[in-house]
Amino acid sequence: MKNLLILFVFISGFQTIIAQESQNSFIEANFGVALMDDFNYVPMPGTSVLWGKTHIYDNDFIFEYEGGFAFPTLLTGKLGIGKKFNTTQVVIGVRPFPFHLYAQSSFAAGEKGYWITSIEYNPLNSDNSLLGNSVILNFGYRWSLSLKE
Repeated sequence: MKNLLILFVFISGFQTIIAQESQNSFIEANFGVALMDDFNYVPMPGTSVLWGKTHIYDNDFIFEYEGGFAFPTLLTGKLGIGKKFNTTQVVIGVRPFPFHLYAQSSFAAGEKGYWITSIEYNPLNSDNSLLGNSVILNFGYRWSLSLKE
């Protein structure tokens, strides 16, 4: 957790060095399937609704964060960095609870938002099913709340 705090402070400081181009607040709804070793990799469904913010800088560097409600974990969030390629955003990051590393991509932008997909992996070994090895495949939609350029 201490390392995550140090990373957050570093990224926050880095934001002030580069000129900000745009930021976008969003509401995101997701549906995913978790494959956990504790359950012999039988697909387990999950869903979440999150609020978040994406910052895109002049060099197409992305910093984003989000948090909200989830089932079955009740609360969740993500913190990531990435790169914008034309209209596609590719982000890597960490989900603190339940802990996972993730890679995410956006696609098919519409008038009100865009689709996203991600794959997440928990590299920790634990007897606790919330922390044990698992993979999450996730699909969602982000509704843009504001766009400032």
